[in-house]
This record gives sequence, C-alpha cells and structure tokens, in this order.
Amino acid sequence: MHAVQPGQRVRILTIQLAVQDEADPDSVADEISELLSENGICCEDSAILDWRYLTEYQPVVTAGEDPEEGEVFALPDFDLHINAKE
Repeated sequence: MHAVQPGQRVRILTIQLAVQDEADPDSVADEISELLSENGICCEDSAILDWRYLTEYQPVVTAGEDPEEGEVFALPDFDLHINAKE
C-alpha cells in the first residue's frame, strides 16, 4: 500500500486530531486510514504517499467554556521530539 519509491525524497507532515475522550484510538486510526486510502494513496492525483500513527503521546485535555478554533491543541504543555531510528 506504500507509494514511496526507493530513494525518493519526501516531506513528513505532522497532524493532530481532536477526538472524544472515550474514543478508541484504533477505531480512529481505522477511520483515518480509510479516508487516506480512498482520497490519498489510491487516488492518482494525490500527494499522499504513506502515513503512520504516533502513539507515544496522546494527551487528554479539557476545552475552556468558550472554545475557539484550535484552542484544544494549544492546551497541552509539551515539546514533541521525534528521533530517527538508528
């Protein structure tokens, strides 16, 4: 299913999703994979070549009284560092 070619240079984009606190991460991953397959890898015009799910950090946060667009993503107080495997 991977569309990355040997020796191809690719850009890694990171995306965050806000889901209900009780949502099953595996079910969400299945849903996103289905969307990416139908509209990404399987579509000849798509720039999406591959994806993976980062499971190391999945914070639970509480939105404020009047959440503005993107507020929940600013609430976690952390720096995410992704180190390449050696």
